Amino acid sequence: MIKWTMINIYLLLMFLMIMNNLIFKNNNNNNYNNITTYNRNMELYSIQSPFMKNMNIIKRRYHTSLNNNLIIVQKNNNEDNLKLNNLEINNFHKWLVGFTDGDGSFYMKGTERDLKFTYGFHLHKDDISCLEHIKNNLKLPNNINIRETSVQLTVTKKQWMNDNLLPIFDKYPCMTMKYYSFPRPREPRRSYMKWKEALMKSLNKVSSNKELLNYKLLINNYEVIDNMKIPYNHMNDHWILGFMEAEGSLTIESKRNSCKLFISQHEKSKKTLEAIKDYILNNWKPIDNTPMFIKNYLLNNWNNMIYLSKTNKCNVINLTTANMDFLYYVIIPKFNSMNWYSIKYNSFMNWQSIINIYMKGLHKVNNKDIMNYIEYTRNLNKKGINKINYNIELYNNIINNNKPLYNKNYTYRTNSIIHSKKNITGVGVFVYDLNNTLIMTFTGYVPASLHFNCSKHEIAKYIKNGNVFMNKYILKNILLD
Repeated sequence: MIKWTMINIYLLLMFLMIMNNLIFKNNNNNNYNNITTYNRNMELYSIQSPFMKNMNIIKRRYHTSLNNNLIIVQKNNNEDNLKLNNLEINNFHKWLVGFTDGDGSFYMKGTERDLKFTYGFHLHKDDISCLEHIKNNLKLPNNINIRETSVQLTVTKKQWMNDNLLPIFDKYPCMTMKYYSFPRPREPRRSYMKWKEALMKSLNKVSSNKELLNYKLLINNYEVIDNMKIPYNHMNDHWILGFMEAEGSLTIESKRNSCKLFISQHEKSKKTLEAIKDYILNNWKPIDNTPMFIKNYLLNNWNNMIYLSKTNKCNVINLTTANMDFLYYVIIPKFNSMNWYSIKYNSFMNWQSIINIYMKGLHKVNNKDIMNYIEYTRNLNKKGINKINYNIELYNNIINNNKPLYNKNYTYRTNSIIHSKKNITGVGVFVYDLNNTLIMTFTGYVPASLHFNCSKHEIAKYIKNGNVFMNKYILKNILLD
């Protein structure tokens, strides 16, 4: 009997080893060509839970806007891997706080007899994968509630929240008005700090439910807590990504051949948008292989790359970035370096594929397939049955079978002027150094004169006579070969 038991164990081990080899040896990029498969297996971003420390982790890295390569990173089971897992856990926690600031809720409900504390999310049904990641990474004890058009994940166990949730939000605090009280149409305003205080009193049984009901009223207002400021110094990359996945919008303006990213907030959270803007301008930079001409252009105009809109009639304000070079060389590489968890990753992949097409000038090519792809993809924010699934095969077919029209060393605006159907001679201003290296461009004499603090007539004079301008520039109204 013992002999047959040992044989069975041996056969089982052999079977597991074979299966392991089949799974982890076959790391051919072709296995990861179509991210639309997540509709079948509910996996948007395939990464094992960081808590499963004894397992290999395969992380899918799809193409970036700067190359067409699919990179698969497989980590080994060693001490460095465990450290990286801990880093990923911390990064997920930062992302979670940002996502909670946008789409999460802290609230109290019930009566004096039955008072409950709740933390959770109520999202579109397309985002069930996002809730699964949150549930698994936090080891939440509750199941996901699936409805006809939405999914909901909530937790009400006070001791679990005290042991697992509060440490995260104390280490990485909320950075919107949700830190005090969060305005949301048709729903109660949810405050983390007041909610936490009431939760601790309930858990430690120092206040009755009747007394704690007063906190329910405190949570549902716009007032801040005295002597307490939102800790914007905790701003970080992963919080921004989480907040953007919840509150951000990615748009394609096909008539203007441009793209845009913006985050909308109630005017009471204007300081949050200002903090995001300051953090990006102070910490994010163009990637290393940015062409020098474009890099200089970006750095010389750095403070104008992100801007705040005026408050509209609905008391909403937008933080916007629409410069194509900034999106291509700063925003997209940064977002591609981090883990996404929501369905917005699908929109992001569609969005960056269009930006890549624009940056290469392929929209200027006489190709109906390209124009149809742009027109079809521009509705990238639709959900449900109308959702535009990212198709990497179709995208790669466009990129690989069409030669770039634009010069990669010029800014997007410069390339647009060069390849404009209109006659641009005498309109654009091209600035060269004494070695005839293009260093900047302007759309006309007036913008150039404003930059150099002179009259437009002086710009026109130096273009006409060809003399050296300001002892170091040569001005042209045409692009030199």
